[in-house]
Amino acid sequence: MNVGIIGTGAMGKPMARNILKGDHSLAVYARHPEKAKDLEADGAKLVSSSAEVGAASECIILSLPFDPEVEEVVMGETGILSGASPGTLILDTTTGTPKAAVDIAAATAEKGVTYLDAPISGGVKGAVEAKMTFIVGGEKEAVKRAMPLMKQLGANVYHVGPLGTGRAVKSLNQIISALNTLTLCEAVVLGKKLGVSPEAFFEVLSKCAANSYHLQTKLPQFIIPGNFDGGHRIEMMIKDLEIALQVAKELNTSAMLTGLATQMYRAGASAGYAKNDISAMVNFLGSFVDLDFSGK
Repeated sequence: MNVGIIGTGAMGKPMARNILKGDHSLAVYARHPEKAKDLEADGAKLVSSSAEVGAASECIILSLPFDPEVEEVVMGETGILSGASPGTLILDTTTGTPKAAVDIAAATAEKGVTYLDAPISGGVKGAVEAKMTFIVGGEKEAVKRAMPLMKQLGANVYHVGPLGTGRAVKSLNQIISALNTLTLCEAVVLGKKLGVSPEAFFEVLSKCAANSYHLQTKLPQFIIPGNFDGGHRIEMMIKDLEIALQVAKELNTSAMLTGLATQMYRAGASAGYAKNDISAMVNFLGSFVDLDFSGK
């Protein structure tokens, strides 16, 4: 398949590398091409616009931070739609709003281009190891077309419903991830205040009812080594939670814990942790009791 990718950041670049491991050609557009030179060395073709990706590709993967960037690369003056042929498929892994997915899909349909909202979960490690989960909204036939590529990039693919539902389910995932991590960080701080090291905390609670995905990832990858670089940044989790709150607002449904979590992460970002993984909230919470988990 002739594949294109736009967005070669923490998640997009490992996806690009895994695409190149298959029997695919790969066209890449990066706003900062110097950051994608290593992909060119691996066999990708760097192009100068989203339109060129559209012209070169049967399926285009988007891995972008926010809805406005998606709208620009799809519908902008030099966007995908100005170069793509009818029948092209866009697989958008961006975590954005369900409404924006529906609106973008309507614009692509006018050009005969099919759009799927397919946010991913599994973190950078999952992207590198091709073990991500795809949560997909869109037409069944389009999902079937994209399935071989998603199976190459991830371990699980779930078609959850029509356009927008992939992003909706991802927002639910982010609520739980955000709250689980905050709970974990608060408990680690209290444990250390009691004289229980993060290492002992991890060893014991891994065998208890408190065990979880976040305990198994955030403690050994970030909190125990005291390095909070990489991962899912606090500033991005704030964006994700704001999407969830918008969904709740549109449904006239309360989301009190989500609102509280959003305010806590905003406070952590204001305290200087915006670019760190969400587990850096352990340092924000620890600062109130003179504890620091960095640089151990």
